This record gives sequence, C-alpha cells and structure tokens, in this order.
Amino acid sequence: MTGSGGSLVDIDERRRAAGDLDSSLCLEAGAGTGKTTLLVDRFMAVLREGRAPCARIAAITFTEKAAAEMKSRLRHEIASLLSTGEVKGPERERLEAAERELERASISTIHAFAAGLLREYPIEAGVDPRFA
Repeated sequence: MTGSGGSLVDIDERRRAAGDLDSSLCLEAGAGTGKTTLLVDRFMAVLREGRAPCARIAAITFTEKAAAEMKSRLRHEIASLLSTGEVKGPERERLEAAERELERASISTIHAFAAGLLREYPIEAGVDPRFA
C-alpha cells in the first residue's frame, strides 16, 4: 500500500526489518507485498556486514517457488555487487565466499528445513532415521 506521493506507508518498518540485524524477526504479509525483496535485503546485509557466512544463515519461506526466487535474487545481487569492482577487502571476500556457498545455503520452505533437521538429528528428535 502506498501513501501520498507514491511512497510505501510502511517504509520505516521495511527498513528496520532489512537492517536491524540485532533482532530476530518473523515476516508475515500478503502475496505481492515485497516479502522476498525484504528477505534478500536482510540476507545481503548480514553477508555484507560479516555477521554470518552464507552457510550459517537460514532463510525460511512457505513455498518452493519463493525459496527458488530468493536464491535466484541473491545470486544476482551478489554477482552484481562483485562485478562493479566497488566492493573491496573483507567484504569482497565474504561475497565471493557467499557466491560459492549459495547452493548449499539453507534457503528453503519450513517443511524442508524441518525435515532436514529431523534427518540430521533423528535420534534426538525421537524419529525413525528412515522417516518419509
């Protein structure tokens, strides 16, 4: 929803959600409202500031389509930043590492994430290791 002048009425909340890396957030919004964009912005902020490597970030969505879209946008964003030549030093190294790790990153649906945890820790979860 936009306010007068075409600006988003929740722009301050969006900026906080993308940039407040000291808080854990749950993002809930309707279709087409920019959830994936916001999550990509937050993921990139974590990478660029060196808060965590790509392989240690979990990005959870509800649909496989959204997870694939997020991974595609991240791939594009990382490649775009690296191609400019403007990113230098440790930040560049972090982005180069993220580019290599992205396919192994935990960007998935809630169901796939939970199933992965159960497969990794079946005994602790009390489930048959061969569960389906």
